Amino acid sequence: MTANLQARTAQDTDTPATPVFAAPIRHPSAWTAADFGSPADYAVDLDAAQLRDIASAMRRIKAAGIGLDGLQREHFEVPSLGGMVEEIRRQVEDGRGFVLLRRLPVEEYSKDELGLIFWGIGTYLGRGLSQSVMGDRLGHVKDFSREDRVRAPTATNRNCRRIPIPATWLVSYACATRKRAAVCHG
Repeated sequence: MTANLQARTAQDTDTPATPVFAAPIRHPSAWTAADFGSPADYAVDLDAAQLRDIASAMRRIKAAGIGLDGLQREHFEVPSLGGMVEEIRRQVEDGRGFVLLRRLPVEEYSKDELGLIFWGIGTYLGRGLSQSVMGDRLGHVKDFSREDRVRAPTATNRNCRRIPIPATWLVSYACATRKRAAVCHG
């Protein structure tokens, strides 16, 4: 699942999305894989209280019949996430530029419920935007190589469309399985 947060207009141009710098960038977001000793250096683990609060929020959302299109921050009340959300915001805006959120028991939720949790946490980080001209809230990524033998099992830069993403957008991804995934690099 992917979601973009905060609105900006991206125009297809040959101009780079960011300026080219002549000097090295000295900022926590200018990292390499060697900067991390282990996933603990960039991951935030959900604790038991946070998992209980998420489960409780999901029960309330389901009981109220709220779907993804109607889900707002006030529907996803998870008080124990407050400090964690602030740490995520700090890391994304001023730190390394990303956070890996771990320990959500994905096997206990349906795909739709995982989408609601993903969107609900996102309501604390920004304003969700449509993923397409059709109004999709979440975009689902799927490997079609078994259904369509013509498609390659993995994507490469050669066949990924390069889309400039404004620096004010927060792009988030959720992986609901441990299966390997292909990622396009822009």
